[in-house]
Amino acid sequence: MAYTFRRNAAGFHETAEAAQDRHPEVTRYFLAIAIELALKAYLLDRGISDDWNRIHIRHDLTRALKCARRAGFSDAPERLPALAALLSPYYEVHAISAMAPDAVASVSWPEACDTVRDLIAAVSAAIDREASGGESSLMNKEDG
Repeated sequence: MAYTFRRNAAGFHETAEAAQDRHPEVTRYFLAIAIELALKAYLLDRGISDDWNRIHIRHDLTRALKCARRAGFSDAPERLPALAALLSPYYEVHAISAMAPDAVASVSWPEACDTVRDLIAAVSAAIDREASGGESSLMNKEDG
């Protein structure tokens, strides 16, 4: 299930990037979804159940990041906590469209897309390391 969440996170991220110029609200919403799915992918890979995530994390991006860190995730992009803190109050209540204009203007959305791309890459690397017994699967491919 972790791989499915990770793949879906990447799909939402790609759509968010594509929508930036024409549909900025879609970009914000899909970035929030991508953050949620990526962090939950990490938690699922660490043995945290989808039911637990659904009950205890729900759509709280800040809590998801905190839980992932507690579970050992240490490679979160530097800008992720601020982005999660900005989006989470709106995303939790399905109100991304209600973000205050000054909040929207406070973010470089192309940089936010880069941050989420880096998050997904870090989660992917962590999952791949775990699946290969601690070594990155890219290293295994290069050696083989």
